[in-house]
Amino acid sequence: MGVIKVTLIATIMVCMVIIGSHAEATLTCEQVTVWLVPCISYAVLGGNVSSLCCQGVHSLNAAYKNADDRRGSCQCIKDRAALIPGIDYNRVNQIGDKCGSKCPYKVYPTTDCSKVK
Repeated sequence: MGVIKVTLIATIMVCMVIIGSHAEATLTCEQVTVWLVPCISYAVLGGNVSSLCCQGVHSLNAAYKNADDRRGSCQCIKDRAALIPGIDYNRVNQIGDKCGSKCPYKVYPTTDCSKVK
């Protein structure tokens, strides 16, 4: 009977750790990409920034929990932007202002995202 109680307690503790770790999950590059895909047309072609792009920017900024989130999203944006032919990094870095949202970093091919705070 004692072994069953120890096993049950251990199982409950493992479940609590798993649930706790999911509650503090950081941003993924996939999440960042989904939010910012609507911004690609402006970054390449110019014109007007779409409302969907601005919604994505606001969602991203609201999702930052810590500096690791900001560094990770910076690296994600930098890596994914490099794959887009014709991207204009000056336009990329104007999007936050055009959406009325402050971006905690600027993204260029030479940006060192490890220094983002």
